[in-house]
Amino acid sequence: MHKYIVFLFFIIAFFTTFFLLKSNLIKTTMKYFPTDKYESFEYAKTELYTLQQDKNIHWGTESMSSKIAYLRQDVSLLYENGKFKGVQSEWEQHLDKLKLSKRFQQSSSSLLQVISFHHGELHYPNDQINSIQKMTGDQLYIIIENDNLHSFRKPHTAFEKRWEIKLNEMMEQQTKGGWKSLINYFSISKEQYDSFPLTELIQYETTTIPGRSKQETKKIIGQLWEGLYKNYIVLLHEKENRETPHDVPLIMIAKDNDHLLVIFELNKEKQMLKQKL
Repeated sequence: MHKYIVFLFFIIAFFTTFFLLKSNLIKTTMKYFPTDKYESFEYAKTELYTLQQDKNIHWGTESMSSKIAYLRQDVSLLYENGKFKGVQSEWEQHLDKLKLSKRFQQSSSSLLQVISFHHGELHYPNDQINSIQKMTGDQLYIIIENDNLHSFRKPHTAFEKRWEIKLNEMMEQQTKGGWKSLINYFSISKEQYDSFPLTELIQYETTTIPGRSKQETKKIIGQLWEGLYKNYIVLLHEKENRETPHDVPLIMIAKDNDHLLVIFELNKEKQMLKQKL
């Protein structure tokens, strides 16, 4: 009987250690390595959509790498009218595919925007490590009137165009004050920067940062997400940071192409990340 108790204790200790280690990895690790020249993502997508029968918003992200990776990670950030609404993240070892999914009810008309980063570590002999990466995203305008839900990505009618303008203005009103406060707090000369919210970073999935090559852009974006993961996304796993409203982070790229900044406020604490270009 004593042997069985010892064995059971060993099993419990093993799985407890495993889950603690995995939890720690979720909280601390996303590492950029030189981009792999031969491997990439077979596919990756992020989607927001509605189903009329349940009136829920569905938020899904999935990706598959061209080969099984030593480590696969996906993270997805959701904002409503420029305010943080949710985060999904997952990591797994020795596989090629990840899938994240959530659904929620929407009570008011809003602009929902989501951006995701898909990442993989590929390990080779002689301690060589390369990485693969990709950004995906989506946005959805939600209109709720008389208990009816209507959604669209791009307006196709005069009705939708009116709502697009209204919700875009609402988002601008809700974020510009917070961004202005951060810029003043850090004494940033905004005229020296090109600025845009984190949700628009996806533009550099298909274009290059001005003055930079495609390969240089990939490196900058990969290192940027590494910093965001460690200094922003990790903190969103803490309940108080998820529940305290905050604006989507603002990315500011110096016009002289020297560096970029990411500024945001989390749980009433102003933060600034700086990355040399």
